[in-house]
Amino acid sequence: MKVQTRILLVAEEGLARSAYTEVLRNLDVDFDCISSPDEMNTRLTSARYNGVLVDVPTMIRCECVDKNRITHIMERFPVLRLMYNPEFGGIRGLAHGGTIKDNRDLADFIINDCIPFPARSVRVSERKDIVFNVLLMNERDEEHLDAERTVTINVSEHGCFIYTINTWELLRPAWMIVNEFEDKTPVELKVRWRGQWGSNMSMPGIGTSFESMTAHQYAQLHSFI
Repeated sequence: MKVQTRILLVAEEGLARSAYTEVLRNLDVDFDCISSPDEMNTRLTSARYNGVLVDVPTMIRCECVDKNRITHIMERFPVLRLMYNPEFGGIRGLAHGGTIKDNRDLADFIINDCIPFPARSVRVSERKDIVFNVLLMNERDEEHLDAERTVTINVSEHGCFIYTINTWELLRPAWMIVNEFEDKTPVELKVRWRGQWGSNMSMPGIGTSFESMTAHQYAQLHSFI
């Protein structure tokens, strides 16, 4: 069964939005339109998306309530910033974190960046900037011979982001031992998203969900959060 791609478009009503939506309809992808970046958090916590399109003039004109939160959200999705000028080439796309020389075609971005990207939503629980010293493993190895010594960058009650430059497959299991936990039982994780080294000028690592944790570990986690 075909999995439908879903895109969130942030653009005020007008000619630019009409031009973007025409391309999306021709590509046969689902999309939702919002007129302000301030609506992104609500949309992205209530539905799953494969990518985000942001009209640059819309972003510039918006007096966003929490620009840091919006930037944090966009780091978790394929993002293409858009400009529309019917007199000078129509639609121009600029990948998030790229330069003016890195023009991207909107259709190419949807096909090559968004469609392969697993749809996700934004977690409701807030992430905290907590650094745990961890041993990261791709198997539950009691001797930890192949464990990677690394750290968490942020943590929520549902998961964490772990710094790593190694390659991890999406949706695969992983395990970590948290040095700061009294209970050193390996915590089972699942890789939900990944940021690769040199991609979009963001920190490399993996976003994970907690799949299993002992009651004592969970209590300790909450005390840190």
